[in-house]
Amino acid sequence: MQTMQQKRAKFALEGVQSAVQTLEQPHHKEYHSHVSALPFMIHANGLGQAAAFYCSKATDKPDYKHIYQLLSDWLTSTGQPFHAYDDLLKGITNSEMPTYLAAQAEAMVFIGWVKRFAETLMRHEPEGETQ
Repeated sequence: MQTMQQKRAKFALEGVQSAVQTLEQPHHKEYHSHVSALPFMIHANGLGQAAAFYCSKATDKPDYKHIYQLLSDWLTSTGQPFHAYDDLLKGITNSEMPTYLAAQAEAMVFIGWVKRFAETLMRHEPEGETQ
């Protein structure tokens, strides 16, 4: 039986690996940057505002879309605060305050894993260097 930390880590790792495979190389740096900014944005503005921002950017920015979808998939999965919903924004706008706060706390912990894996798997060469 896996611990909750192991489940988070596995889901995050699979999500970042998917991003590495599906996003073009130039988007890797942006993905890492945007996922690194998300915890502060959640802390400063709340999960709802941060999720709405990432969702609004998802239309034309594949890195934002992937980050939003990964967070949505995690928070709406079985055993998670918004498991009764099929999308993060639906969970945010339809749940009670204790559920919302639990989801916000879970998002912070989960994004920590995503951030670590993005740092590891999306390394790129410094500007101006070639192999």
